[in-house]
Amino acid sequence: GLAIEQAEEGFLQPLGDRLVTVGIETNRVSVSLYDVANPAAPTRLSAVTLGSNYSWSEANYDEKAFNVLADQGLILLPFTGDGTDGYATGVQLIDYSAAALKARGKIVSSTNIDYRRATVLNQRILSLSGWELTSVDATDRDNPIVTGRLPLADTVDRVFAAGNFVI
Repeated sequence: GLAIEQAEEGFLQPLGDRLVTVGIETNRVSVSLYDVANPAAPTRLSAVTLGSNYSWSEANYDEKAFNVLADQGLILLPFTGDGTDGYATGVQLIDYSAAALKARGKIVSSTNIDYRRATVLNQRILSLSGWELTSVDATDRDNPIVTGRLPLADTVDRVFAAGNFVI
């Protein structure tokens, strides 16, 4: 239908008579909620767009980066983009209900690493980048607090050949 074609959607998550999508709309990542109870006439109910002028998310081409936790009323979306407080990379928390989406707080990287995945475990949001696992207290979804960081690998900046091996 026309409503769904308004944005270049990258991923669709069906939830009964609702559909949650992530894609690009006017150079920015956009998460949309559609009512698809009547498949011949889908209706866009709500949208959250990230960034002021530009944003990007791995979820636009890899559905594993887009985590819809409907039972917890939460969507976790890794992103990179500009905002009123400058350039940021992190995870956007979005409240989900059958009626609307609402942008909440962001887990922002202090080291400009790109978060790639996020989920919830034991009341904590866990976010994974190529460099670290981050634990976040999101009891207040508007103000998530990083409570721990676990480095996964040291930065590698040298390569050596030793016989048939590369170190």
